[in-house]
Amino acid sequence: MKNTRLNLLKYLAIFVTVCIFFSCSKDDTSDNDADYNLLGITSITINNSIIPIKSDGVLFDLSDCKDIATTGMLSEPNKKHVEVDYAILTKDPEASSAQIQSKYSDVSVTIDKISTSTSVKTWIIKITRKGYLESITYKLAFFYPSQI
Repeated sequence: MKNTRLNLLKYLAIFVTVCIFFSCSKDDTSDNDADYNLLGITSITINNSIIPIKSDGVLFDLSDCKDIATTGMLSEPNKKHVEVDYAILTKDPEASSAQIQSKYSDVSVTIDKISTSTSVKTWIIKITRKGYLESITYKLAFFYPSQI
């Protein structure tokens, strides 16, 4: 009788352990993945050069751009936010320009210009769309290497 109770207790303990293990390993990611194509970004114009956006709706297609490089990326899937950093070689950081093109008229684009030094100008471009959680932040660092 004692062995039966002991075996039953062991099986019960194993069962409870397995149940706890599977309930604790629940995936905490959001039910809906971020779809940055909802922002409708088609291209960005940097210093009069039009750069298309890749099919993910976020990254620049740099296949024809030798003066631009991706320097970092931060993705926050639960917040549906992504941030991408780019370094851009230019002859005159003061005369730099950037403009976002979207196929939707209700997309909001804010641009903050920060002067980190005389040879580096950083533009922070934030893109959102009314009614959607998805957002993108681009950090564009314009610099002229011989001035650094």
